[in-house]
Amino acid sequence: MSTLTPPASSAPWDLVAFDFDGTLVDSFALFLEVHNELAARHGFARIEPEQVEELRQLDARGLIRHLKVPAWRLPLIVHQARRIMARRRASVAPFPGVPEALRELHASGVRLALLTSNSRDTCEQVLGPRDWALFEQAVCGVSLFGKAAKLSRLARRAGLAPQRVLYVGDQLGDGEAAHAAGMAFGAVGWGYMPLAALEACGPRVRLREPADIARLAGNAEARP
Repeated sequence: MSTLTPPASSAPWDLVAFDFDGTLVDSFALFLEVHNELAARHGFARIEPEQVEELRQLDARGLIRHLKVPAWRLPLIVHQARRIMARRRASVAPFPGVPEALRELHASGVRLALLTSNSRDTCEQVLGPRDWALFEQAVCGVSLFGKAAKLSRLARRAGLAPQRVLYVGDQLGDGEAAHAAGMAFGAVGWGYMPLAALEACGPRVRLREPADIARLAGNAEARP
């Protein structure tokens, strides 16, 4: 039985855009490793194992404040993090069931896109050529707080009204960016933030397991 929130309409979105880290691929362990390595280099707080569940409740701005990451140095830190993660991307893989669900959604006629702060090379290598080819647009290297403008541009390039696009992600910032761009937000329950925490940004759809991605073809709207 589907765990997707019951639909209010059977008409699909024309395009579903996805975040990458925590949404399509399981990179949380690598994120912690890289964060703690850069914390030692730049002098901000580490994330200890006993802190993980508490910190998963925070959005990106809250996490930056809590860990005392210097805002003026953030662009350099993000750049270094991307480079380290790119070198270690062999340790990252899609969540089980995600590739199959993406292929099924694409085969149903829904157009797919990718919008992420991670690098293009990392996304392409981790997904592999077969699944990378499913995405008609891949907008990579987006700044942590620049997703809304990029989502708006993505919709324009696709020739679609924002209301015909769903953005699927795992963080409050993803939901906020989707709403700012006039799009619906789909929250996943297996990513960096727990599904309950994502309720704060009013997701239209809640995906509780990767198989629910495929069912988006028949669930353009969803009730809370």
